[in-house]
Amino acid sequence: MKKSTTYLKYIVNFLLIAITLEIILKGCKFPLIILAKLDLIHQYVPTNFSSLDIILLTINFMLLIYMGWLLLKLRKTVYNSKASSLFSKQNKLIFQSVGMGIIYYSIAIFIVRILELYAENVGINDNPSAYNLGYSLGYHLGELIGGRIPLLVIGIFILILADLIQDGYHLKQENDLTI
Repeated sequence: MKKSTTYLKYIVNFLLIAITLEIILKGCKFPLIILAKLDLIHQYVPTNFSSLDIILLTINFMLLIYMGWLLLKLRKTVYNSKASSLFSKQNKLIFQSVGMGIIYYSIAIFIVRILELYAENVGINDNPSAYNLGYSLGYHLGELIGGRIPLLVIGIFILILADLIQDGYHLKQENDLTI
């Protein structure tokens, strides 16, 4: 059991590091956009950012912060639980809320990416190998879906862990009643 929680700690820490780096990268875009809008810099950031682009970047940043909060909540639960107290109703609820949160995050970020594609006006001329609009649309949607599948798998994995924690809790209760 201790080995499994150690692996779970490694996975949660790895995800937290990845989210932290992503938050830093998205957070650094805000000052660059503001400086480019004020014509204080002329490099690195296109000045043709529309208000929709800024709104989508803000939503993306807020979703990343939400994801970081979920992972911190999961990390706190994993680090504070001992092998004997891992199987509790509270831990099951936390794992379930984090799993559902990751799935909701994945769906929300998919919608944001579709809106970003819409904002960029991705069409036939953007991809030289695209022969028609259907191919271009399918190609870009395939890329978007492929990028969300790992998050969905992680969310489903955490939901499975929540069910296992619930089953362990029930077994622990039955074992405590047995003399």
